[in-house]
This record gives sequence, structure tokens and C-alpha cells, in this order.
Amino acid sequence: MLMVSGDPAVTLKDVRLPAGAKVAIVSSNPDAVKKVQRIGKKRFGRLRTVYAGGSLPKATVINQDAFEPDARSMAILEGVRISQEDLRAAGGAYDLEQVQTLLRGISRQAVDKRVQEGSLLAVPGPSNRRSFPTLQFNRDGTIVDGLKFVQAAIPTPNPWTMLNFLVHPDDRLNGRKPIDVLREGKIEMVVEAARRIGQQGA
Repeated sequence: MLMVSGDPAVTLKDVRLPAGAKVAIVSSNPDAVKKVQRIGKKRFGRLRTVYAGGSLPKATVINQDAFEPDARSMAILEGVRISQEDLRAAGGAYDLEQVQTLLRGISRQAVDKRVQEGSLLAVPGPSNRRSFPTLQFNRDGTIVDGLKFVQAAIPTPNPWTMLNFLVHPDDRLNGRKPIDVLREGKIEMVVEAARRIGQQGA
């Protein structure tokens, strides 16, 4: 901090301040403060604040550590990143309108019903709009059979858990991806593998 005496307008007249620098006017004389406030705009350009009392107000002490996410919060964030990577690796996702086109123009309500019953997988997308992973669709646009039973067997309703299960090779399926096994019509095999998620030794 640099303190100047006398008229600051005269003292700083030929001083070129660095970018971002601010000048504070401090006075213990209330009348002087009022005078500066009256003429400040003409003499000094934009005048933000004049402090009375002879000193600048104490700066608020900010504890930066208080704003750092803890281990649990970081784990949640990492979980979201992993989920998004799963989605990218699985081929991305369709939006609602694209799904309606694939399913031959069915209504939004019909899409909602399929999501609720578990036969169509939806995950939270950008701006919290639902997105529909492309891996659950066959080449002809139909939905892979058995998703409803698999979702019911997984011990959590989290759609990201369902996606994670579908896209990763599973030892219980001889190292194959559950979605590939489902496409072969082996629904019971995948359902049994889903039931055993999280079980010790499974």
C-alpha cells in the first residue's frame, strides 16, 4: 500500500498507475470526506468509496481451505467423470426426439412409460435433460430385449450403475460385455450376473 499526503489529484497527476491498481482516499475529517464526495466525480473521475476514520476497513479473512472439496465430495465428482466416460465409450446417447424417431414416432408419454418400467435406460444429460445411451438400441432401431429384467436385478436404481454394468466386460459372463450377451438373447445369464453385483466372491 502506498500512502500519499496533500491533494491526491495533484500528487498523482503525472503518475501512471499499473493495470488493476486502485487509489483509496482516507480521511479522519468528516467534513473533508463530504467535500471529496461532492467534488470527487469532477476531480477524480469514477469515485467508488471514501472511507472516514483514518484507516481502511479490515479485509475479510477468507479461509481458502474451507472451499476445498473433501475426499467424499471428490469421490462423487470422480464417479460422475467415470460415468461420462462410460457413456462416451458406449457410443454416446440420443436425445428424446431422436429416440422418438427410432421408435417410429412414439409419444413423449410412451417414452416416459418405458423408462419408468425399466425397458429403456435414460441417464441425466446436459441441462439435466434425459439422454438415452445408444448401446441399448439394435441396428434396426429397436431396443435390446431384457433391459427391464436386468435393471430390476441390479441392487441400485442408479442408471449410471446400470450403464457401467452393461459396458464393461464381466468375469461372470466369461469376460464378455453384458450388453453383447443380451443381444444374443441370453437374458437370464445377464440377469444372474446383475444380481451378484457387489456380492463378495462374485
